[in-house]
Amino acid sequence: MLEGVKKELAELPLLKFPKINKKERDRYKCAAAAGIADLKKSGRILTVDIFDTGTRELNLRFFSDGKKYICESRPGKEWLTGNPTRILNYNSIASTSKDDELVCEFLKEARASWRHKNNIGGCIDGFAHYIATKKSRAASERKYALMTMHFDMYPEYPQDLEMYCEKHVFEHSYIFVGKTEKSSRPAVCGHCKRKFKLKKDKSAPGGHGDCPKCGIRGKYRGMWVNGLIEDTARLCIAHKADGWLILRWVNINRQFTGTEYKYYFWDYYRNLYLDGVIYSYRYMSVMGYGWDWYRKKNGTPNYDKTHIYTPNLHEVFGSKYYNADLKSGLENAGKISFAGLLDNLKNIPAAEYLYKTGLSTFAANMSEHDLYDGDGFSGTLGVSRQYLTLYKKYNIDVHEHKIVRASGSWVSEENFGKFRELKAERDDTGDIIGLLADISFERFVNYFTRQKTLLRRKLKFLLIQYKDYINMSQGLKVDLTKKSVRFPKNIKEAHDLILERYNQVKHEIEDENLRQAKEKLYAGMNEYANGSYCVIFPQLRSDFITEGQSLNHCVGTDSYYKNHIEGTRMVFFIRQSTEPDKSYFTLEIDMRELRIRQLYGFGGHSPTPEVRKFAGEFLKRLQPDNKLYN
Repeated sequence: MLEGVKKELAELPLLKFPKINKKERDRYKCAAAAGIADLKKSGRILTVDIFDTGTRELNLRFFSDGKKYICESRPGKEWLTGNPTRILNYNSIASTSKDDELVCEFLKEARASWRHKNNIGGCIDGFAHYIATKKSRAASERKYALMTMHFDMYPEYPQDLEMYCEKHVFEHSYIFVGKTEKSSRPAVCGHCKRKFKLKKDKSAPGGHGDCPKCGIRGKYRGMWVNGLIEDTARLCIAHKADGWLILRWVNINRQFTGTEYKYYFWDYYRNLYLDGVIYSYRYMSVMGYGWDWYRKKNGTPNYDKTHIYTPNLHEVFGSKYYNADLKSGLENAGKISFAGLLDNLKNIPAAEYLYKTGLSTFAANMSEHDLYDGDGFSGTLGVSRQYLTLYKKYNIDVHEHKIVRASGSWVSEENFGKFRELKAERDDTGDIIGLLADISFERFVNYFTRQKTLLRRKLKFLLIQYKDYINMSQGLKVDLTKKSVRFPKNIKEAHDLILERYNQVKHEIEDENLRQAKEKLYAGMNEYANGSYCVIFPQLRSDFITEGQSLNHCVGTDSYYKNHIEGTRMVFFIRQSTEPDKSYFTLEIDMRELRIRQLYGFGGHSPTPEVRKFAGEFLKRLQPDNKLYN
């Protein structure tokens, strides 16, 4: 290896500056001379010394034995293995024809791969590219061989996997009902395939019932309805191979054609816990390469929340894993992070207690920061022990626990059931906790249940509307002590009505504030365009108002403007390149975490895949190593 004889190479005398004419010295910034020496340890070595044509000082020394190479950069005598012409940032190097021939002949093994002229610069650049390609190909072959060996460790899917999914993964099967015959309907169970009759007043399509033959829960569907029925889910399956733990995460697709179903399974993530190393592979699409298995960084478990295949857990983990029986505790746990659960049972003592208490979801998703230092249920979670029944019944998650703990009023099982129906997302936790500081949990769930039923929108949208409504009302000093004012019957109508009034009062002063702040706020940023879309930066407070009015959403409110002018959550306008002055989609980015917080079009509608992709491209340009700076 050349790297093992650096001392011998460093002692080679410098070559003389090449004999090039003045025209070449003026044209090229670098000039090179070449020579060959027979060394005791290194053998026959080619040396190329590259000089600055202006000062004649040595910039770089290139050494090669014809099979590999190494460079010594001057000043500093730093050893490098990168492409020499890229190190110097010069592609063209002046040299004599004699030296050109010497170098090209010595490095002839790689000559077939060169796409350069037959001079010193082209030769060493082509040789470096040839070596890099060989290394890359060899590394790819090693990685592929390792991946093949790892994948050969995975067995076939369990034979009972379809039946397990039918009973434990999907919430229901289908019961296909025919048209009414007197007081009943003919029916066929999609699960057991047996036929029977149902009372017509209790089996209307769209409803639910249990199959009287096999007892499975089924959704009623008319036999006359054409079209494919498709259900999807994800499942984690554990195996043991040669004493090592291997996990696979599986996409599940159940399709009904008529009354017959068929399952399709395919892995999308694999983890192998081998000899202290976690190997990770993900089936994904990479731009330019397409869909395939790609190696992830070692030590990258998959923390997706999925269903867990439980029948073989005793076989894989034994009856106890860190004093916990995984099989019995996960049989009806629903979707949890299995990798997170394994980590927490191993590393956090309280996880064992919570898991055995029946809080498998909490045990899987918590961190040490979510726990108190006390003992028992109350001492560990910081809530009354009277909540234990509620927590076990609903297998409460960490973000739900934070909401219960923050509630100033009692959370009954009935009201928590209503809360689950609201389908709050993890990102909603902070907003919900903020509202519970002023209103009871019961009022919260009842009010937002009515709003969701009325407006048929996600809770996230309703929370944003309500928060903005309250903020604008407080800004305009509206009396919120009256129940009808604090909790309007239609939050969107009330929000839009006060928005118009609020804008009239506020926008002139705030126009001036943004005008003064924007120079610092946008320092070094460039507006971005790519293909069909472009990004516009707000220049005036009134731009927010115009955007909100044009797209019929709430970006015109005070909270968005304040966050923007503080630089914490900034707003950008996505426009069509052909109509840059016409509102199209509004993008809000959390500048501290560099993630897209909201992206909405007219009326709060979700973006098209093309707009979402463009927004993602813009976000990448805001990453710390690639900001929109000049």
